[in-house]
Amino acid sequence: MKKLLISLVAIFTLMSCSGGRNSTGYSIINDMMYAETYEAHSENNHYENGQTNQLAMEGTIARGFMPHPLDSEGQPQVLSNPHEMNAYAWERGERLYKSTCAACHGDKGKADGLVVKDGGFPKPPKFSARKWKKVEKYSVGYVYNVITYGYGNMPSHAQQLYPIDRWHVAEYVREKLMKKRKKKN
Repeated sequence: MKKLLISLVAIFTLMSCSGGRNSTGYSIINDMMYAETYEAHSENNHYENGQTNQLAMEGTIARGFMPHPLDSEGQPQVLSNPHEMNAYAWERGERLYKSTCAACHGDKGKADGLVVKDGGFPKPPKFSARKWKKVEKYSVGYVYNVITYGYGNMPSHAQQLYPIDRWHVAEYVREKLMKKRKKKN
């Protein structure tokens, strides 16, 4: 028994000391040490469709994304801002509007941005236009949805702005640019 114990200790000692200081030792289960890897768009015989990249399972929600309720036409229905608008939020909304939206809409929302003037892009609607005359008709959620999902020639800006930043920009557009027309009259 003593000889067996000494031989086991000697074997484990030799196994743990193999390969020098940076070695992990001998591998008893090679699946962990030498895992089979695949490139993102390569063929993979482990799945029925033969693709390495797989779609997410039905019903899963991406991290950090919460879907909005839908109306009868399947459009997202978000009506009010869930975040508090303080001085920082107003400043951030203005800054993000000027860096993201002003290229088309212009600094004051008059559809006179640089890409419209010099780039030949079609003009977006002016925020002082007759359409926005009854700004109460358009909730901040409406503006948020336009920023998130796009409208007409305007593409979605969901990739450029975090959801909370979209709320800040939507509040800034609705309260500072769309309501300017009412203050002048």
